[in-house]
Amino acid sequence: MAGEGESGRNRNERQEHDRESRAYQATTGNPYHLSRAVRGAAAVLAVITVVALTGLFVSGTFHW
Repeated sequence: MAGEGESGRNRNERQEHDRESRAYQATTGNPYHLSRAVRGAAAVLAVITVVALTGLFVSGTFHW
């Protein structure tokens, strides 16, 4: 038992565990299984939309 890590006996088992852990972290709380880049792009698009709509309301183009 000496020298064994908590995720496996040898390097291959540890690497497989690491891959599985990264995949789990990427999809946890991510119901559509979108990549981090896609989620970031969606967030940027949402911010641009909110800023643009706020500007249009402030300028008087849109009325509530």
